Amino acid sequence: MRVSMPVIMLGLLLSKAGHAELPQLDSSEVATGQFEYRTILQVGDTRLDIDSVRHIRVENSASPRTLQIRTVTETDMGTTEDQLELDFATLMPIERVVRQDDGQMKIDYRPDQVTGYIRAAGQTAPVDLSLNYPAYAGEAGLETLLTAMPLASGLEFELRIVEIDVDSRVRRFRASVGDEETVEVPAGRFSAWPVHVSAADEFDDEQTIWISDAIPRVFVQATAPIPADLGDGAVTTILVKTSD
Repeated sequence: MRVSMPVIMLGLLLSKAGHAELPQLDSSEVATGQFEYRTILQVGDTRLDIDSVRHIRVENSASPRTLQIRTVTETDMGTTEDQLELDFATLMPIERVVRQDDGQMKIDYRPDQVTGYIRAAGQTAPVDLSLNYPAYAGEAGLETLLTAMPLASGLEFELRIVEIDVDSRVRRFRASVGDEETVEVPAGRFSAWPVHVSAADEFDDEQTIWISDAIPRVFVQATAPIPADLGDGAVTTILVKTSD
């Protein structure tokens, strides 16, 4: 979406009629294990590579059963650990905790409200957002949600995203699934569905996310343009390696 990534994004998928309705989800089709990614920020001749490792596992002892997604990102500025907990049956978010060397974010989710705090530079900002509809987690949560959907060419839906940062807002996006493609990344060659997501509000964000067709499904690649006023380039994330 935006290059200046919000602290947290919540996605709500809506039918064209405007009421909440997702294609039937099947969380058992989401690949579990360890997934190494590389994000490449390219602006002109300047390139920055950021490596991350995502761990996805099912917690069967929890009630309700949960899907645990832990993403660790290493940069010159330190390590960021992002822990997201989803309800396994519905993929609704339960809790998200992000830890950095100089701060922390903790978010608790309910169908009608998101609460928590963002702590950085010695200051703490509360998060308290009322929701008109239940919301799904974005970023890793959104990518995981797409892996549980029966994607097919021509499928279209609308995406409402609540961004919580310095300013909080509800964003609207349109999503459409293109024809199946062969995508080659360092982790191998995948038959994958491209899901194009573009802004349906006053902004002009857009990105494409590729989800593998083979079950269990995995998030393979994503790309988004960097606007001209921010340097005119692209942000691309690719799957580098998978392991159990």
